[in-house]
Amino acid sequence: MAYLGLDIGTTGSKATIIDAKGTKLSHVYQSYKAVRTNAGFAEIDPVSVWQTVQHVIAQAALKTKEPVQAIAIASLGESFVALDDQDRVLRNSMLYADVRGSEEVADILRQVDKQRLFDITGMPINAMYTLNKLLWVQKHEPDIFSRIDKLFLFEDFIYYMLSGERCIDYSLASRTMFFDVTRYRWGNEVLSAFDLDETMLSKPVPTGSVIGSVRNELARDLNLPQGVLLVAGAHDQVCAALGAGVLRKGECVDGIGTSECITAVLDGLEQKAFMLQNHFCIEPYAIPGEYVTLAFSASGMSIMSWFSDEIARAATQESPAFAVLEQECPENPTDIFVLPHFSGSGTPFMDPFSSGALIGLRLSTTRSEFYKACMEGLCFEMKSNADLLAQMGTSINTITCVGGGSRSDVLLQIKADIMGIPVNRLKKEESGTAALAMLCATACGDYTDLKDAAAQIVKLDKTFEPNAANHDRYLQKFGIFQQIYPSLRQLNHSISVL
Repeated sequence: MAYLGLDIGTTGSKATIIDAKGTKLSHVYQSYKAVRTNAGFAEIDPVSVWQTVQHVIAQAALKTKEPVQAIAIASLGESFVALDDQDRVLRNSMLYADVRGSEEVADILRQVDKQRLFDITGMPINAMYTLNKLLWVQKHEPDIFSRIDKLFLFEDFIYYMLSGERCIDYSLASRTMFFDVTRYRWGNEVLSAFDLDETMLSKPVPTGSVIGSVRNELARDLNLPQGVLLVAGAHDQVCAALGAGVLRKGECVDGIGTSECITAVLDGLEQKAFMLQNHFCIEPYAIPGEYVTLAFSASGMSIMSWFSDEIARAATQESPAFAVLEQECPENPTDIFVLPHFSGSGTPFMDPFSSGALIGLRLSTTRSEFYKACMEGLCFEMKSNADLLAQMGTSINTITCVGGGSRSDVLLQIKADIMGIPVNRLKKEESGTAALAMLCATACGDYTDLKDAAAQIVKLDKTFEPNAANHDRYLQKFGIFQQIYPSLRQLNHSISVL
């Protein structure tokens, strides 16, 4: 059997056809342009996304002789699609980074206590969530708001376009900030506080549920056989964790891309006040009854790209810049520090006004030391988050890395040395695709459950063990690193208003 995994992102969509063992049979990607109508605004056009989805599905299906049995979707979070009663798209979808919704934070807190909102929704209040963006539309575009008949996120929007069924998985529903994460239903208390009608929302279902099938007339246009099943997918971060084989407490996936995000299985929900204080969310996981949290850095490999392009310019005819710089890296920890807040800070501070810093620079400092210090800074930032997770009872015993950054042996060894635990790399870095194959294959009966599927599909490439001497040295450095942000916080805030 063959299955189609559809990944809907902020800049494009990709369709990957895989078999029950996770082997890639075909793959098609197509981008779409973000719409920026004003400074700080960032949108995508749902019509363009739907057209792109149709294209990548049809082209991927043409590239393999294996008939597709089922489709599952991994989707970006938060961004909503509003349709009227004739199923016409009413406006573009605001992305999470869109500045609109910031003023609505105060409006929300006047209606619902911050801790109460977190206890229900599992989301620390932030302008990125669906609720904020929707309230912005209610205030600034009342004519559009009054005509909303159906409100989707991108997963359930595409399922609706494919089948006419309105279903959203629990993990993605939680990214709205009006889903009750412990009762697995829409949060009536939050909806009623803002006069939002539950009937415009899709039915929440567990990840892996069979939603329906692709409409017959559409299947022909998409080069699909009749009766292709639609299986509930998940938020893209949840898919990344599942496809990395993260199944139990103590395990996490570290997605190292343009930004960096650790998705860790929570060991209980008792520390809600601590989680809110440190901006850690509670998100339903693909494993029934389990939850994950997200700890992230806004600047991941984008820092390394910046260094390579703007500082080092080390590429040769024979080797790309990354390869040259990694070959030059010193074996021992550096004696300089990089605060990796080049795009503001993620968890636990969530400070958009923080900025990057280089400390300890001397005339003897080499570009390779600077490069390695950038990687050390990123790993220190993730260790800060991991230590906070441990304080609330969610200790991380192993890390599995995915994404483009996982290709770097140097980075993963630094991460093992700083964290003091084994760091794994997958044979196939696109763990989200593996997760979608696991969901489809389990729903179709190839596997008894997701743990059975993971045992067959998830394969490790290499494990990086921590170097004890380096770990001791890094613990000394980490004590200094933890002082940098609070020491520079007020200064950075002053700089931000210049």
